[in-house]
Amino acid sequence: MTPLLSTATGILLALTTIIVHPEAVNGFSRSPHRATHHVHTTTLMSWSDDEYDGSYRSSPSRGGSSTRQKSGRGHRSNGGQSGRGLRGGGRSGSGRGSGQPRPNRESKESIRYPQNNFGYDDDDEYNYPNNNNDRMIQQQRMTNSIGCPLFGTCPGCVVDNYVADIDIIKSAQLYFSSSSVQKHISSSSHVRQSRGHYYNEDGDDDDEFYKIKVPSSITHWRTQAKLAVAADKKWSRDAGCKIGLYQRNSHDVLPIPDCQVHHPSINKAVEAVVKATSVVRTPAYQEDTGTGLLRYIQCQVELSTGKVCLTLVMNCEKLKECQPHLSYLVKELKRSEPKLWHSIWCHCNDSAGNAIFARDSTRWHPIEGPPYIREKLPGADPDSREGLLYFSPMVFRQANYEGFGEIAKQVREAIPNGSKVCELYAGVGLLGLSALLHHGKLAEEYNDSDGGIQWLRCSDENPENARCFERAVSSMPMKITGRSPKHLQKDKGQKDKRTRKNQKGKPSKEMSIKDLMDSMMTEASDESNPPPVDPSEKVTYMQASAAAAILKGQALGANVLIVDPPRKGLDEPVLQQLCQPYNPNQMYAEKPNALSHMPRHTVNWVNDVRTLIYVSCGFDALARDCDQLLSSNAGWKLESATGYVLFPGSNHVETVVVLRR
Repeated sequence: MTPLLSTATGILLALTTIIVHPEAVNGFSRSPHRATHHVHTTTLMSWSDDEYDGSYRSSPSRGGSSTRQKSGRGHRSNGGQSGRGLRGGGRSGSGRGSGQPRPNRESKESIRYPQNNFGYDDDDEYNYPNNNNDRMIQQQRMTNSIGCPLFGTCPGCVVDNYVADIDIIKSAQLYFSSSSVQKHISSSSHVRQSRGHYYNEDGDDDDEFYKIKVPSSITHWRTQAKLAVAADKKWSRDAGCKIGLYQRNSHDVLPIPDCQVHHPSINKAVEAVVKATSVVRTPAYQEDTGTGLLRYIQCQVELSTGKVCLTLVMNCEKLKECQPHLSYLVKELKRSEPKLWHSIWCHCNDSAGNAIFARDSTRWHPIEGPPYIREKLPGADPDSREGLLYFSPMVFRQANYEGFGEIAKQVREAIPNGSKVCELYAGVGLLGLSALLHHGKLAEEYNDSDGGIQWLRCSDENPENARCFERAVSSMPMKITGRSPKHLQKDKGQKDKRTRKNQKGKPSKEMSIKDLMDSMMTEASDESNPPPVDPSEKVTYMQASAAAAILKGQALGANVLIVDPPRKGLDEPVLQQLCQPYNPNQMYAEKPNALSHMPRHTVNWVNDVRTLIYVSCGFDALARDCDQLLSSNAGWKLESATGYVLFPGSNHVETVVVLRR
């Protein structure tokens, strides 16, 4: 009778759960068209797809009941704790049998600190309520409507609601669910495959490997906009200009007042420019004749103040050719909205074609206000001075800065503690500096002198990026960057007595071959006993393209590589290096001169990279690059893939892929 009684009790418990939570049978709805709105207030039984022996795990609700489970495959047997871990960390268990060893993906540093998204340790059962709250927020963002009255006529948005139900995301889901990709998913991934299906080791109801997130509000998220200008009336300058987007398949400008995805300050700025051009009679550019003056405008919002950095793109070669219209227009803008403008710039572009900006940096001219917009570094405490990012109109800035902060969060949490990090296509260094700050704060919190990121190398070819990067580093705490404030640094022009003259005024002896070899061997010391990092070299920036930087040794010695390429994807030399297998015969080196004895074509410039974090803004290029990486003999395995609806309303997805080897 005892087995029958036990079976009856189990059936009764399951029926009780089904009555309270229908989604326990049907599964949590992930489709925005079938979004559920149940709030979990009692204990929910979580069934696993791979366990057919009746094993189950009960997860605590907001009330916090104790965790209990039956012993079965995929669970730990020490004390009845869940073997799947919690979302964001998952290192309290990994879904393996009790007799299997835990894989070491990187090094012991990678599990030194809790790396979850909720501020609790991985064994903290109260992660579940936060997980549910985040899921409810995602549901609202995916199902709510943007509510734009211009939808259907404006070319800016392809959907007005269900912002994740777009073609590009469907293509991404098909790609990552294909058998050619599934076989390359890492065994340490939180989502693993069993019998042709995925199950999530984090206890999350979503069993898809490719996660979808909407990282910000679906309205008023755009903090940067580039808009076209045309004459409001073709044969009359008195009417001023109209500003908006080109209509589909034409160059006819459609005004978009009160755009629902624009930051309110952008809408206000556009209205002010339209009125000012009418007052001072600014001639708009006419594409068919090549005449007129004002071609485009760019608006960038400083989130901390709500002020706008305005760039006026003029149809001229030199600044003096814009006068007197430019002066009249700037004066009227300052008079009509004196508190709206952060700064005003002029960009001269008289070239034919659709390029908004000319590549020549001498075409940029500051007219009014500070040279840089300042934004809080993602991950920095807003109540303390932990770091700022600097943006001028000449550098790339994400249109959804708040949403991209969520991407930066995933990137920095994917980096093992104690890593040496190289970032290509770095821009102003947002991702790398955010990771540097995050791991530096963790090392300080845990009083770990060996923690944090050992060094960070960033690169990009725009010289203005390097200037913004240096300003950002100067704004960060010295204990994290290793740099002293500029006013305390020694004069770089001071003579070095070791290489110029000794104290007696005589030239010093030249370096011998033996000294040179000793220096090279010191730089190429074994990885297990690396030389101390020079504070001046802990955070550096190289002005070079990604292809040039990789071949100059920028990634030598790095065990983490971050790439955030443009829409076209990785440059071919970068991809070729990443597809090379690890060479155990190549000595560890952090500088290229340590490998000068090797022919350059035999050097693996990313030989020590174990983690590759790929941030993609063009999914077609990402799929192409991933195919080459996974099919190569370099040993790459997919750990995670997350799609971010960074520009709600558009057919665009920003994807973060983490690969390890």
